[in-house]
Amino acid sequence: GACRAELPLIQKAYERYQGDPAVRFVLVSVDDDPTRLERYMAERKFAMPVLRMTREQAAALLDVQDTPWTFYVDASGVIRYEVRGLEPHGDAVARISWYIDRLKAEMPPRR
Repeated sequence: GACRAELPLIQKAYERYQGDPAVRFVLVSVDDDPTRLERYMAERKFAMPVLRMTREQAAALLDVQDTPWTFYVDASGVIRYEVRGLEPHGDAVARISWYIDRLKAEMPPRR
């Protein structure tokens, strides 16, 4: 339920940054039914890449105990920001953009 509410907002942010080579979106699904997830993504025409993990893998690798959980990772692979739970404020695209723009501003200049 919470992920379904948040995915359209993440899709909008994804579309905003889709052509930016400095930004990547990767969704991680811990859904117990991969067929249901694939069907939902196809029906909604979400183009974001999705990786699958078991709940146990997510807990061990990312310390994720519940979903949704959003990580903002810098160019070095370091988690710089994380947001636990549903984005309830209705301005999720602006908030996602804020995190991304902060990370991009901190990136070393390209040579």
